[in-house]
Amino acid sequence: MKPFLISFAEGVIVGVFIIIVINILGIEATGTQLGILIASTLIFTSIGSSVSRAILKGEAPHKYEWIYTYDGNRIVVMAGLAEELYINDKLVDKKKGISLKAELNGRLKTGEEVKVVIIGGMTAKCELFIDDERVEPIAAKTP
Repeated sequence: MKPFLISFAEGVIVGVFIIIVINILGIEATGTQLGILIASTLIFTSIGSSVSRAILKGEAPHKYEWIYTYDGNRIVVMAGLAEELYINDKLVDKKKGISLKAELNGRLKTGEEVKVVIIGGMTAKCELFIDDERVEPIAAKTP
């Protein structure tokens, strides 16, 4: 609840700032127009603040998930506003933020190198390589 209140307060501050700017510039507007402007500013600022805070913390929900198995190991890749690589249910690499291409790396207990390349855009595509050999997913969850 606290992050929502912070986002709401930021929206109120932006709304007050807009009222001050309207008064300084001498722009004429009806009460209804000002109300709509303030309400929409409050809503969009609050949503934008919450989303950006989630992106920066890497707490945004994942939209995509790929599951791989290799030599008895379970490898899971999750992608959305943050990308994560799990090997045998242990988080081994994480990237925060938005990018069109992300690379995650890890190692199996045998020492084999795990490399994941996620390419985004309108849809995301994931490629997993173990010691430069491509592995196909056994399952994928996409929106």
